[in-house]
Amino acid sequence: MAARSSTAERLAVVAWLCACDLPRDPEGTAERVALRGIRVGVIHEPPWACPRDGRSLAGAEVDLVREFARARGLDLTFTLGGETRLLAALQRFEYDLVIGGLVEDSPYADAVGFTRTYHRAVDGEHVFAVPPGENAWTMQLEAFLGGADIDAALARGRADCGDS
Repeated sequence: MAARSSTAERLAVVAWLCACDLPRDPEGTAERVALRGIRVGVIHEPPWACPRDGRSLAGAEVDLVREFARARGLDLTFTLGGETRLLAALQRFEYDLVIGGLVEDSPYADAVGFTRTYHRAVDGEHVFAVPPGENAWTMQLEAFLGGADIDAALARGRADCGDS
């Protein structure tokens, strides 16, 4: 016969979990971002992210990250690069976020973390890449993405990046 837990035992487990400050970021990404800003790796993938004017970046995900940072008073540093290099650096915690049209069935899914899907499209279920195991940071991004106007960001991204 299986033992059943009492209400008191369940409440004790919940209290213990709360006392442990869950969710956590073992590498302190959420705290570091709050102090120093967000280091964002950007993959050129219109309409999600693209260079514009030779100096700035545009695209749906670039706009979303700017909106997230602006709402929290955070500085941003964008670095444009290739997917393999940026995701390897993310795995080493050299970036706090990598954007650029990533989908959840990426071959990097075992090496880095992903937010929950924030947009479903013909090419896949779109996600942001985050450092592995940084749950508090990931939850902040997911909460923002859950309330963001993705369709408007995509419309701006298509206009800015020239991709329809």
